[in-house]
Amino acid sequence: MELRNVTTFLKVAESGSFTKAAEQLGYVQSTVTVQIQQLEKEIGFPLFDRIGKKVSLTPMGQEFIVYANQLERIAAESKQIGKNPKNYSGHLRIGVLESLFVWLIEDLLIEYHNEFPNVSVETKTASGSDLFNLLRQNQLDLIYLLDKKITEKDCVRTFAWPVKIVFVTSPEHPITKMKKIAFQDVLQYPLILTEKNGIYRKALEDFASERNTLITPYWEIDNTGTIVKLIKHGLGIAFLPEYTVNESVEGHELVALEVEDCSIEFWSQLFYNKNKWITPPMDGFIKMIESCYQT
Repeated sequence: MELRNVTTFLKVAESGSFTKAAEQLGYVQSTVTVQIQQLEKEIGFPLFDRIGKKVSLTPMGQEFIVYANQLERIAAESKQIGKNPKNYSGHLRIGVLESLFVWLIEDLLIEYHNEFPNVSVETKTASGSDLFNLLRQNQLDLIYLLDKKITEKDCVRTFAWPVKIVFVTSPEHPITKMKKIAFQDVLQYPLILTEKNGIYRKALEDFASERNTLITPYWEIDNTGTIVKLIKHGLGIAFLPEYTVNESVEGHELVALEVEDCSIEFWSQLFYNKNKWITPPMDGFIKMIESCYQT
């Protein structure tokens, strides 16, 4: 079995297109077609359904891709024998939610570069739905996002960690003097929230709607960093992931409010396409994320 045919098979499976696979591999499309035909003849079953321009794995193709990924991984690992991780080369494309990038990934990328200096890294910030689309189109290798626990049939969740979403304000805000704070108490003050389609903004609005309450923010801002700066100046109360304000709370620049009747939690999650084999650069990043939360 020719390894190059297996590689071509994986590229077609990832991209869902013979044409795109040919472009990525630097082949003409006829070469990709011949290599897939050779592989199908060798295995004895069709690996792809070809309906119009759409290409999808057959049941046998779905079964074979497990072995194809193993073959590709073993071939790649054999090339790394005797190599220090610092000598690994390649390209890593990471998609991430904006707040996760600013507060977690920025510093992690420096650590990653020190560990894998020969791996080039490309990052993209977008919404969760957009990141999943890019992952399915093989335009990203990994996506790191914040949401409720997600299960996608064509993606593998390799990591998940709970994240509290908290109300936060400046230490001088009047609400910090209250011994007990209820959800309705928070709503009596100006709120500075993320844009309307933001996931934690929506979660807050859904929570309020269940209690027949309408959320009317004082300001709507699509940048978490700007919101943090504004509430440090005493301009209102924000509702943000705990990791975005931990440092400011520990430094007594902000106060996280204990709201007795409101508890909302999401999960930071790392995904890759199930049809993609985990390259050494991907594996290194996954392990780095895991160790970041374990310390």
